[in-house]
Amino acid sequence: MLLFRLAQNNRKMPNRQKFISEFLVAKGIVNFKQLQQAKLTQKRTQERIEVILKNVSDIFNENLSDLIIEELSLSFVDGMKFSKSTELLETVNSFFANRFHVFPLKLEGEKLILGFVNPLNFLSLEFFSDIFGFTVKGELITKKQMNGLLNKYYPVEAEKITQVNNPQEQDDILPEDEAPVIQLVSMLIADAYQKRASDIHVEPMYDKLRIRYRVDGLLAAVQSPEKRLQAALISRVKLMAGMNIAEKRLPQDGRIRTVVNNREFDLRVSTLPGHYGESLVLRILDRRIINIEEVGFSESQLKSFKKVTNMPNGIVLVTGPTGSGKSTTLYAVLNSIDRSKKKILTVEDPVEYQINGINQVQVRTKIGLSFSRVLRSMLRQAPDVIMVGEIRDLETAQISVQSALTGHLIFSTLHTNDAPSAITRLIDMGIQPYLTAATVQAVLAQRLVRLLCPECKQEYRPPKDEVKILEIDPDKIDEYKLYQAKGCAHCSFTGYKGRTGIFELLILDEQIKGLAHEHVSNTVIREAAREKGMITLKEHAKEKVLSGLTTFQEVVRVTQSDID
Repeated sequence: MLLFRLAQNNRKMPNRQKFISEFLVAKGIVNFKQLQQAKLTQKRTQERIEVILKNVSDIFNENLSDLIIEELSLSFVDGMKFSKSTELLETVNSFFANRFHVFPLKLEGEKLILGFVNPLNFLSLEFFSDIFGFTVKGELITKKQMNGLLNKYYPVEAEKITQVNNPQEQDDILPEDEAPVIQLVSMLIADAYQKRASDIHVEPMYDKLRIRYRVDGLLAAVQSPEKRLQAALISRVKLMAGMNIAEKRLPQDGRIRTVVNNREFDLRVSTLPGHYGESLVLRILDRRIINIEEVGFSESQLKSFKKVTNMPNGIVLVTGPTGSGKSTTLYAVLNSIDRSKKKILTVEDPVEYQINGINQVQVRTKIGLSFSRVLRSMLRQAPDVIMVGEIRDLETAQISVQSALTGHLIFSTLHTNDAPSAITRLIDMGIQPYLTAATVQAVLAQRLVRLLCPECKQEYRPPKDEVKILEIDPDKIDEYKLYQAKGCAHCSFTGYKGRTGIFELLILDEQIKGLAHEHVSNTVIREAAREKGMITLKEHAKEKVLSGLTTFQEVVRVTQSDID
């Protein structure tokens, strides 16, 4: 009779949470106190409610969900009838959706309608509300439909992150009531890694805590925890990174070594004191170093660049703005050199990737270990190849030039917009034109463009203005297949997945060296190089579009022009 009454009440009233609680108590599965304790435990551990109830109940039934549905006559909704906007799907991350078997169905202002398979999740509405930052209303959908939705819109499940560097010792430092923050940070890192993010930005605001991922070079906001968790979250990350959690007035740097899906990688952590709290940036450093063939060179560029990197001496510069992939290219170059026959040294700030067989030194300005000081000491180590993270000042530039003159091959970076500008930049820094001409062998300028998602890219016929800019013969337009970004679950609905480089390789032959010696303008050097066959950044970008690898709009965004 009790179950019949509960079922009847359930048809009249929407409070299924109350009736399921009464059902569990009436059946003797748990008592009221255990039920309340289970909810508190879930908030603390972020564990599934059925797992918690199973631990406290002696008669917990594996088929309890089906029994509740049958006894209380709970109804199902059709999850396929709800629209699946990008805004809606971003309210729940893939890690959480797969772990708890939930799916967002509808967003109505501050109310999120969440699809469940397990009716016990109705007991956790408050828990889900805290996690997602919305008032949550639950609806039941079938297991078959849930599996279909998760496979389509959240196709990859990220495993729970595990730490490598004494995780138990670190966790013991935190009191038990901070366990949810441990889970939150783990989930955040796992989710970012799954979405191929290069950075996690944790940014305190006046009334909220904003979290953003940088994916394929662009920042996008993701589901963020409540403002009240800000201090605990930041302290947790600082503790994992070996920072001083009590110091909040000064910037700090640290490092975390982690594992996700049995793949080990590093996180470089940086803090910056702000008006509303410390801002955190976690740079995700995948430990796999790509091969030089994978960075995106054209066939002719790759052949020429490989020849340059095998020279016995000289300076090879890689230029571009921050985030253009300069370090990735240099690491790929070092990885391609036969380390068994050559001694390779690097001076970096910081050391991002560790390569076996190479001696790498990190700059530490606080103790006077600068680029120039390390470089001077390196020369006494009799190296064949030296990689200087960046030429920032005249002293570092002078030592690099002297090293090249004395038989060393130097790789380094500069912040210039194109390859010819690197020549005049060195001269403007104070290097004599004749020394620049004598030592610089090549300059590689680069950018990164996003690759079209192969799962959803859509062929289209370009309008006349694009055809003109891409220099396509209108009569031969059908010979090319151009694509535009669409968006699907495999690319987080951006239309792009991964990045590739576009390059401008300037080889300093005798003519170009002569122009550098004369200290002519960038324009003169550029025109001379183009006459000799140098492909410019814009020309290489056009090739990527015509090859169907990226879009016209993406190239315009990266080159900041109309590709004229």
